[in-house]
Amino acid sequence: MMSFKSFVLLSLSLAAITAYTYAQVAPGSNAYLPPTKNGYDYPEPNQPFKPGTPGRPTPGTGPRPPPSPPRIPGQPADDHVHVPGMPFDFEYAVQDPETANDYAHKASSDGDVVTGEYRVQLPDGRTQVVRYTADWKTGYHADVSYEGEAQFPQGPAAGGRGGGGGGGAGGYKY
Repeated sequence: MMSFKSFVLLSLSLAAITAYTYAQVAPGSNAYLPPTKNGYDYPEPNQPFKPGTPGRPTPGTGPRPPPSPPRIPGQPADDHVHVPGMPFDFEYAVQDPETANDYAHKASSDGDVVTGEYRVQLPDGRTQVVRYTADWKTGYHADVSYEGEAQFPQGPAAGGRGGGGGGGAGGYKY
């Protein structure tokens, strides 16, 4: 019979061999392995870094050119080469009283500047009108206005669960 010490020693040996075998992960597998060397695989420099001598300027110091003005996001860089776009002209409109959809959009471009207008019927009854211009140099500029007066009709008595939707609007129609 095997003694308890021999059994424990044999079990630990088998566990160590199994752990070593599983630690050798096949190349190309998705398991994490510790990094090689110092974590990077690059050649060591031929010469160690030597700091500059105190009191003597190191290369790259001294008078520097004035910094360039900060670049404004959305504005083209000084080296930008503008290529004009294709001229276009389009228009569409949707008016569906049953679903209260009423909107339109029209725009035109000469290849450089886009001008347009879009309209949207708001839930309060007003029409929002956005007239805009956009170009490659200054970006998008909009002028927003509203036509009509806001209307807030009274719905059914509070607490009623009938028509659905806010203010007695009758809810969505499918």
